[in-house]
This record gives sequence, structure tokens and C-alpha cells, in this order.
Amino acid sequence: MKIDKRITPPAASKVSSAKGKGAGKSSAPTAGASDSLTLTDSSTRIRTLESDLASVDITDVGKIESVKAALADGSFAVDAEVVADRLIDHTKEALRNRPRKK
Repeated sequence: MKIDKRITPPAASKVSSAKGKGAGKSSAPTAGASDSLTLTDSSTRIRTLESDLASVDITDVGKIESVKAALADGSFAVDAEVVADRLIDHTKEALRNRPRKK
């Protein structure tokens, strides 16, 4: 038996946007039509918000300054038990998420 590796694409259908659920669905493809996509107002707004959020600085300046001051005056203390616990938790998570050998 010979396996044909060619893939034939399905017939192209026009994608349209509609306000409301399930409105404007087309079951039969139009012959000779090209694919098109129109985003709704909601999806356009979501993409705008995503790009806006990507540019937001999430740095806690107050905490950074307090750590810098504590390091400078020598009062910064490291809790070795907390560091060890978080290191163990991180290692467990990394081991759970590693790819399995087959």
C-alpha cells in the first residue's frame, strides 16, 4: 500500500463577522471566493488591550528601593529556610514539567 503525502486543501469559504452568536454562518462555500476575515469590535478591543498591557511596567519601585537600602546599610536578612523551601518547590515543578523520554 502506498501512502500519498499530498494534502488537498478544503474548499475556500468566506469568513464574515457578525454581531451576535451564530449569526451569519454559511454552510456552502462560494466558488472562486477568496478567504477573508473581519474582526468584531470586541476582538479588536481585546487585541488593543493586550498590546497596552504588554507595555505596562509591573516593577514595584518601592520594594526595590527598600531592598537596595537594606543591602546598603547591611540590614538585609536572608531566611535560608524559605529559600530552601522555594528551591525545592521550583525543582519539583521543573521535574514534573520536563519532557519524558520514550
